Amino acid sequence: MADLLSVGTSGIKIYQRSLATVANNIANVDTEGYSRQSHETEQMIDAGSATVKIGLGVSSESVRRAYDSFATETLRKNTSSLEQQNSLYDYARKLENILGDSQLSVTTILDRFFSAAQDLSVSPSSTSARESLLNEARNVSERFQSMARQFDQLDTDSFLEIDSKVSSLNTLAKQLAAVNQSLYKNGEVSKQPNALLDQRDDLLQQMSELTQIAVTEKQSGVVDVYLGFQSPDTGMVVGETSKLLSAQRLDSDQERVGFVLDAYGSPKAISSITSGSLAGIQDFRNNALQQARGELDALALGFMNAVNAVQQSGWDSSGNYGQAMFGVADPDAHTASQISVLISGGDSIATASPLFVNQESSVSTLKLNGWSTVSQDTLRVGESSITTKLSSDQTLTVGGSSSNISRAFVVEGNKTRDLDLTFNNASGVQIFTRDGRHLFGDSTIGSDTNFLSSLLTESNGFNSNSVQYNGEYLINGVGTSNFKDALSTYTDGTNTHFKIDGQLAEDLVVFVTNGSSSFSGNWYPESADLTKQQLLSNVEVSFTSANSYSLTDLVTGTVIAERDYKVGDLIEVNGWSASMVNNPVAGDKFTIGANTSPAGDNRNVLKLAELQSDRDIFSGRGTLGEVYADVINDLGSVVVQAQISRDAQSVLTDEAKQQRDSVSAVSLDEEAANLLRFQQAYQANAQVIQAANRLFDVILQIR
Repeated sequence: MADLLSVGTSGIKIYQRSLATVANNIANVDTEGYSRQSHETEQMIDAGSATVKIGLGVSSESVRRAYDSFATETLRKNTSSLEQQNSLYDYARKLENILGDSQLSVTTILDRFFSAAQDLSVSPSSTSARESLLNEARNVSERFQSMARQFDQLDTDSFLEIDSKVSSLNTLAKQLAAVNQSLYKNGEVSKQPNALLDQRDDLLQQMSELTQIAVTEKQSGVVDVYLGFQSPDTGMVVGETSKLLSAQRLDSDQERVGFVLDAYGSPKAISSITSGSLAGIQDFRNNALQQARGELDALALGFMNAVNAVQQSGWDSSGNYGQAMFGVADPDAHTASQISVLISGGDSIATASPLFVNQESSVSTLKLNGWSTVSQDTLRVGESSITTKLSSDQTLTVGGSSSNISRAFVVEGNKTRDLDLTFNNASGVQIFTRDGRHLFGDSTIGSDTNFLSSLLTESNGFNSNSVQYNGEYLINGVGTSNFKDALSTYTDGTNTHFKIDGQLAEDLVVFVTNGSSSFSGNWYPESADLTKQQLLSNVEVSFTSANSYSLTDLVTGTVIAERDYKVGDLIEVNGWSASMVNNPVAGDKFTIGANTSPAGDNRNVLKLAELQSDRDIFSGRGTLGEVYADVINDLGSVVVQAQISRDAQSVLTDEAKQQRDSVSAVSLDEEAANLLRFQQAYQANAQVIQAANRLFDVILQIR
């Protein structure tokens, strides 16, 4: 049976503990990871046999921490997503600042280079203008290298930060494993020290900032932590054991980073780092940085190749073909980091065209539009080259007939040298140029108009549907001339051989029109020197009427082609292209040959200056400046998207934190009210004890 004194004493003790709990909450109001605690009490009841049972006072049930597992898990997930966007945004901004920096801008230095080229075109003999262009070329290479170094620094910085964050994650995992070890001492989470559970949750929250984690909690409060999602291969903390995570550059691509769990035990490649600051940095490296690097390299490569093509197709002041202006030491490395100037003096700049046009007309003029010593791909839709067909198969068999003409392959001009083509059906094989010159085959087809109308078509690889048949150069038949004095044929008893001495500038189309034939052959790759010789070969363009002209190789007397002409058509042969200014008339003649006065010629450097506005360098995508602007714009889109995602995720994270704090955070207003309430309850219980003392004194005074 309780007495008044013991009831009051129990109340004093209880509210003294409640006041201590409130005081602890107030003291930890700013402590990160602290969860508000509340002192839970229960009534003490007399279990005796008395009819009337009187309460025995109050006792402590527990000091509980305010905790909502769902709200805490939601906050962890939102924190991971927010940190991912923060990291991506921060690094993307750094990259944008580099590309947009006027001191590092590639566009500015390219403009200066082309301006110097334009100045040189005004005075192609000027030594100072030549040196000025060469200096600007050096500045271009240095600017690309400087930009590449900035990218390299970002690569290094981001990798070091990943490595640092992985180290932090490993430290947190070790600490969590130690907490788990302490939690194993009690079998029920309700019996665990609140401070230990707070420490556990704070460690989990810090880990979620680095990467998204999946958490499973046991009855004792011990947690297992998995990277990304729960799997036997992704467990980083299992009970009181933790595994080390490591970041490594991939062997297949040193610019990409991979993660390995337990590298020195049972290594597992981890692909589940999909959120958190680690994922944000990795996303930046694998996408924004790598894309920007690739675009910068493409810009440097496109610029280098375009300039070199012009430089090597022109002549310097001494009448020699120009050398490549730019080059790279290691073709497997980033072009932007390797590009450098190869020529040492301004006299090596090829300002002149290698060609000169002798105009023999009264009104019209033939204007050279371009020239190149680099062989272009001339294959058309549906065509295969001899290299493709006979390099993969030692022998090729093709069947055909007059009603089912088979195009076997194309011998591309200037890409095949010293060809020896062998076949076993001489009567069924026909070899033509794209302009209808019949070089080998059955001479009788020249009189078969129906057959020729089905053969000489654009779909079969000829230059037009109006190509006229010409059998003058049939090497094995009634031909009276040898096409460019380069062809020969013989039989070895079984097979027929068709040979080319050197290389032709014209494509040859090989058909099978009767039966089947097996082909084999030997040849050498293109000779750059022979290609240059072809470009300089004297060619006469002679208009037989206002609507037709012929092309004649003056060295051998070979009529290369007879073509129709309409206003605006290009005239192309041997690697050069020209157009007519004013309409030609019958009798107009133009001879194209080697330039005899290169010193004051500015036509090639004008071609160099025109590269500034050339969209063909990037297949129509844009000019050099426009492509660079696209790179900045694309990165700007990444920055804007990252900022939008970051701001949106920040709102979600704030809401999740408010939801968690509404349960777990300390409210000073609420604690102040509790402090006042518990203080009054403490004083009231003191009055109970005082009343018990008075009653005891009254009893003592009874005589």
